[in-house]
Amino acid sequence: MNSQATGKTHEALIEAGINFVACLPDSALNKLYEPLSNDPRVTYVQVANEGGSVGVCMGAWIGGLRPAMLMENTGFTLTCYALLCGPLTFGVLILLLMSYRGGFNDQRWFSVPVGWSTEPLLNALLVSYRVVHNPEKIRPAIVSAVKSMNSIKSPVSVVLGGSTLF
Repeated sequence: MNSQATGKTHEALIEAGINFVACLPDSALNKLYEPLSNDPRVTYVQVANEGGSVGVCMGAWIGGLRPAMLMENTGFTLTCYALLCGPLTFGVLILLLMSYRGGFNDQRWFSVPVGWSTEPLLNALLVSYRVVHNPEKIRPAIVSAVKSMNSIKSPVSVVLGGSTLF
């Protein structure tokens, strides 16, 4: 993630009211983890795998916090079952913020199949989402995603790709 996108994402999460973040640190969003973990307005929790983030975020939400899960789209594939059995069934609100590995400009050939499956998986789970390729569009995407999440009472996703990452 480039530094411009990092700052815009951090600011947008705070503006949108996100005060709890669960993640398994990864290479795409790595520059975002340090500022979030040092921000006193955010409870930051590292997990052993992305599927476990769902339960951690559900507990945070039940406790009155506003959670986000940060992950690569590769990790999103691990969360599908947990999302179906928890947040999507019971209306637990979690922002799914993920990087779009396997998209254009990504030099990791082994991520390409995950890139191909990201949007079809989001559609299959009926998760509303927006893909953002430009750092200038991060703030409005995150803020509007959280507003939508609050009105539809379901998790939503913002997927960061293109020049937000590379």
